Amino acid sequence: MTQTALLLLALAPSAAAVEPAQPQVQQEEPTVVLPDVEVTAARRGVALGGQEPIVSYDSAQIQAFGATNIGELVTLLEAQTRSARGGSPVFLVNGRRISGFREIRGIPPEAIDRFDVLPEETALSYGYSANQRVVNIVLKADFKSLTASVNVSRPEQGGRTTTASENNVLRIAGADRWSLDINGTTANTLFETERNIDRSETAGGDSELANAYRTLLPKTAQASVAGTYKHDLNDKVGMTLSGSLEDSSSFSYLGLPGVSLNVPGTSPFSPSGADAVLFRYLNLPGALTRETDTRTAELGTVFDGYVGDWRWTATGGYTRVETDTSTGKGVNSDALQAAVTAGDLSVNPFGDLEGRVTERARDTANSVAQTATAELVLNGRPYELPAGDITSTFKVGAGYQSLDSESLRSGVAVDRSQSRNSGSVQANFDLPITNVERGILPRIGDLSANLNLAYQELSDFGGVSSVGAGLNWSPVERLSLSANYSDEGKAPTVQQLNDPTVSTPNTPVFDFRNNQTVEITQITGGDPNLKAEDRRILKLGMNWQPLSAQDFRLNLAYTRTEADDEISSFPTITPALEAALPDRFVRDADGNLLSIDARPLNFFKREQQDVQWGFNFSRPFGKPNPAAAGQRPGGGRPGGGMMTGGGPGGPGGPGGGGRMRGGRGQGMQPGQGMFNLSLTHTWRVQDEVVIREGLEPLDLLDGDSISGSGGQSRHEVQLQTGLFKNGLGAFVNANWRAGTTVNGDALGSPDLDFSGRTTVNLFAFADLTQRTSWVERFPILKGTRIGFGVQNIFDDRVSVTSSDGATPVNYQRDYLDPQGRVFRINLRKILF
Repeated sequence: MTQTALLLLALAPSAAAVEPAQPQVQQEEPTVVLPDVEVTAARRGVALGGQEPIVSYDSAQIQAFGATNIGELVTLLEAQTRSARGGSPVFLVNGRRISGFREIRGIPPEAIDRFDVLPEETALSYGYSANQRVVNIVLKADFKSLTASVNVSRPEQGGRTTTASENNVLRIAGADRWSLDINGTTANTLFETERNIDRSETAGGDSELANAYRTLLPKTAQASVAGTYKHDLNDKVGMTLSGSLEDSSSFSYLGLPGVSLNVPGTSPFSPSGADAVLFRYLNLPGALTRETDTRTAELGTVFDGYVGDWRWTATGGYTRVETDTSTGKGVNSDALQAAVTAGDLSVNPFGDLEGRVTERARDTANSVAQTATAELVLNGRPYELPAGDITSTFKVGAGYQSLDSESLRSGVAVDRSQSRNSGSVQANFDLPITNVERGILPRIGDLSANLNLAYQELSDFGGVSSVGAGLNWSPVERLSLSANYSDEGKAPTVQQLNDPTVSTPNTPVFDFRNNQTVEITQITGGDPNLKAEDRRILKLGMNWQPLSAQDFRLNLAYTRTEADDEISSFPTITPALEAALPDRFVRDADGNLLSIDARPLNFFKREQQDVQWGFNFSRPFGKPNPAAAGQRPGGGRPGGGMMTGGGPGGPGGPGGGGRMRGGRGQGMQPGQGMFNLSLTHTWRVQDEVVIREGLEPLDLLDGDSISGSGGQSRHEVQLQTGLFKNGLGAFVNANWRAGTTVNGDALGSPDLDFSGRTTVNLFAFADLTQRTSWVERFPILKGTRIGFGVQNIFDDRVSVTSSDGATPVNYQRDYLDPQGRVFRINLRKILF
């Protein structure tokens, strides 16, 4: 893949033969302020539902992030796009559903005209559940580019180099769009011996041999190709086809195999003339390795159009994922032990033993997961009320899932096969109650209600239903308030039920009962006994823009969640957990922990409350320079700023509902720079789990834990800021998470203290296209951007300390974060 990128970069001199892209006339124009009149053009690609964006970035602001493509941009904006309810965002393009994120992942940011992040309630208007925020990406109406990017990163401590190549071809011509992505990533193995990992307390007492051939980070390789074609079949029906292929693999070492030999006192090799137990590591690293290979194929389709005033969208998708896993089980030392017991003088238990043992048969697992889905969504306005039209969304869907798995563990073969047919219906209604512009109770402001119903029938689970309702109120301009409640049922996935069982030997865990780190066999896979969960969610939200002339927006959300039979991955080991789930732990007669069944499970009950608030601010700086108007990458329009409010939907479609209730600050003019700043603070008020009925709740905010990274942090802050001017930019992403404590809760069991953590990441870049004198002298620089980044600038990592002063092996700094401070270099070439 790196060769592909270098080949594309080598074509850069041909840029001189490519005519520079001319600034395109956009359907959306910036507000033009005249002496006595303000004229605002209709906005293109506004999402349905009438919800105002939590934040909206225009093309100029997006440049300040320095992202290579939309995939990286979404990662940088994770704090804004992540729902307080934990769901990943829904993605739209120009206010319309897409076939999947693969359709837009590789598109360069220069092609974006606007990037809107909308609240969870918007998802209902597109047939999704209201636990996901919505990201609506409005692309430029006319754009073409060829992009090649090479990214190399390496930690300051060395030991691992990651090389990524991302290449994209994109063409947008009005309603038509096609793109092709070819990507690849490689990374070499990072061993424990390359970091400060102390295993002296483990079996054998030899830290050097205990660390030998143990992987902190596996060797990985990934290659993918994806393509999308979008075309309007006529003036009413559009079509999108997309597909992707991906192959990823990893290889890990699990340590050197060890043998315990009973040396009789009669043996001439007995050091004391008495019976002795001898533990030896054997130099056979291939006997304890794990290889995983995953092949993924995806196809997606979208057809959408209009029947009268009703907008319809039909989507279909197929995904096939095949995974092969092979795990070494160590060595068989029965023949060696027999020779030592018999006093065979040719077998010195202190000598070379590698030739005296045989490798055990490897455990293998193969799984094939297939998913096929089809959905039809209708949006329209069936009735008109005095305060406005009732907007409605109806969705019907059908799906098929299957998981076939084969596993071989210790010579015992297990075959599983499970399939699921599903059908679903969903309806959402938005009812306007008061409306200022129509004069319907104008003193109240704009008030609307929504109601949503959903039902899903599963062939292997029966039916699960969801119901929700909410109010949206805008008492004055630039202020919106919302209240929403939902009761949602969710069945376990086929993978959670039927993933093949995999045993991983030599897994280090901290045993609270014995106050030591031990190496156990960890069992993972699916649990066919999982039950469906029921989740009740209350959310209160506020979105406020204090000043119409400033791009400054405040948002606040309170969320309360109650879940019954919550489906969860296996928690971290604590005395309370073992007491609640004794059947998941295996100990020998002396109480030594041997294995853990870490398959998913149902918690009896969980209650959570959190408050999330933040702000987004943006403003241009510097003096305008009209001569710089033609230097904007991709021919983007000048001006902009955070944009909010409702407006019409897609061309010919139903509107987003409501008047524009937000304002815009002064837009970025040619020659100016742009400054962005955002902050998000999450305050977790309550997080309690009852593992089994009748047990006391675990307080994850006060000494209890269900994860290997400690308890739940009560406070978490994410800050992002960026500057961009004349092709030079820098972006800083900072995250702070408060420390936690895990109580031992048993006689002799120590407490574990997890420190807080602050990570600061910096990425600086230079778009050489805007260095006019350089490009004139060296044409190869046209379209070139170079970047340099540092991840975790201050090398801050979580420190874990036991109440007895020790640090367990699996909680050592280098074990929790093997990379620490990482340096990154990026070279990107884009031709328009």
